[in-house]
Amino acid sequence: MALQNNKYPNLGLIVAMGQNGEIGYQNDLIWRIKEDLTFFKNTTMDSYIIMGRNTYDSMPKNLKGRSYIVLSRDNKFNLESPKIVHRNVNETLSFISHEKDSKFWVVGGGIIYNLFLPYITTMYITQIEDSYPKADTFFQKFNVDEWKREFGELECSENNINYRHTILIKK
Repeated sequence: MALQNNKYPNLGLIVAMGQNGEIGYQNDLIWRIKEDLTFFKNTTMDSYIIMGRNTYDSMPKNLKGRSYIVLSRDNKFNLESPKIVHRNVNETLSFISHEKDSKFWVVGGGIIYNLFLPYITTMYITQIEDSYPKADTFFQKFNVDEWKREFGELECSENNINYRHTILIKK
């Protein structure tokens, strides 16, 4: 679905964010929407998921059907296969460029999203129509004119939380 002229057509991003770009608080999700967690699972299944060390520490360690790539500057931090540790973005991008038949999803946190955004071809965004004033992690602002809306589902609601799934493709 990604554009052919991008160097990393198999690299996407998936995020749930509030009205002000908030994505986390104290290394945890702000909103727990069962349908959105299922959407995350279905989207990232049979793929590599790329995250920072803090996100890794906050997630279940056994998400079946996914391989982990964790970015960490800590040289003593290591994982066993199918979990891979990379020390920087360039190392990860090199790995991605050699795995053309695999799909890769950046899943957080805020710093990792910001580092990879220039290389992303597809963004799956759950736009939550709520805000969280205590949020301490935010998704970086980006130029929407550089993206084409591929899909924008009608508004959904769960536990009095309104949201919609949007797919953006890099122009």
